[in-house]
Amino acid sequence: MALQGDIKDFSVVDILQLLYQQQKSGVLNIFFKDNTIEVLFESGMIISANSKKKQVDEFLGEILLKANIVSKSQLNQALEIQKETLKKLGDILIESGTITITDLRHVLKLQTHETIFKLMNMKSGSYNFHQRLINYDKRAFELINTEHFLMDSLRMTDEWPEIKEKIYSYNLVFEKMPGATEEISFWKVSDPDNSHVDLYNDDSKPSDDNMIMTVEERKVFDFVDGTMTVRDLINISRLGEFETTKSLAGLMNKTLIDIAFEIDEEKVVTPTEMTTTNFSFYIVFMGIIVSLFLILAVSYPRILSNFTISNYNKIDYEISQRSVELTNIKSALHTFYLTYGRYPEDLDELKGSGFLINTRDNTHDRFVYTPSEKKYTLHIRD
Repeated sequence: MALQGDIKDFSVVDILQLLYQQQKSGVLNIFFKDNTIEVLFESGMIISANSKKKQVDEFLGEILLKANIVSKSQLNQALEIQKETLKKLGDILIESGTITITDLRHVLKLQTHETIFKLMNMKSGSYNFHQRLINYDKRAFELINTEHFLMDSLRMTDEWPEIKEKIYSYNLVFEKMPGATEEISFWKVSDPDNSHVDLYNDDSKPSDDNMIMTVEERKVFDFVDGTMTVRDLINISRLGEFETTKSLAGLMNKTLIDIAFEIDEEKVVTPTEMTTTNFSFYIVFMGIIVSLFLILAVSYPRILSNFTISNYNKIDYEISQRSVELTNIKSALHTFYLTYGRYPEDLDELKGSGFLINTRDNTHDRFVYTPSEKKYTLHIRD
């Protein structure tokens, strides 16, 4: 069976349903922009879904590292063994006792779920399906019931807009509400297989029948610590993007957590591994140095011929300089926060800390900076 066409005419949902109903085995390739997603099927059931840009082992290593299942050193050691033996990364980590087969199956299944769910919202692209028998590691890959997956995905699609209203950015950082840690013992945690089983509740304490949360909500609540972003929580909880954000929205509705602040850019350091802070500082520091060399390389000829530059170009040059300074200041502020757990009172304190280097004096004349305990505003002065 050869199947091919355009997603505008035949959606990803339609393709998956057709392959499930006809119990086909083979490879489905979905092409979009500059990437291709390969989905493997056995008798209409989904085996896996991966980007052609990355091999399974690359995805696996990233997910295990972000989820804190393996350390950077453990992963690097396994990758070195892989180069010598050509074994699969998962097999190496299992043989060394670093992970279990359960860990491996869970991570690979979650990655497949996340990949296909995102594909279902595609509006453009093309596809082809080639029927053939698939040879795969039955220990590592758990077959996914395509029909059940589609039903869950449709439910997720319906709920997604409401969730995104509350969880509008992956850079949000949440904190527990005052007293929430003590209050949590009053909440019943329902098991999806048995909604009346209380997994965490202390029977010695009174509880309200309306005070019920899901297992996922309780798991996410335990990880919320006032430092992790939504992206960190997705990685560390191993629940997937939808279940994690849904749990955060649910915990907000229950007034157990709230948004603490939103960071301006992706964090350099994973909060659960604070030992990497110094390494992150050096990355930021080297980034500033490289930026300065680039600035000098571009601006040096203009500096030499400054006496011929028109007023218009001088203004344009000043705007460019301030834009570069703005980037350097943001990097320095981020490093300051990682080091001291707060933002500086003013830009003079930042410059005095040694994190802001090779920047012109009197920064307060060119920038408006307003700090608070966990966030700041910074923009170029008019």
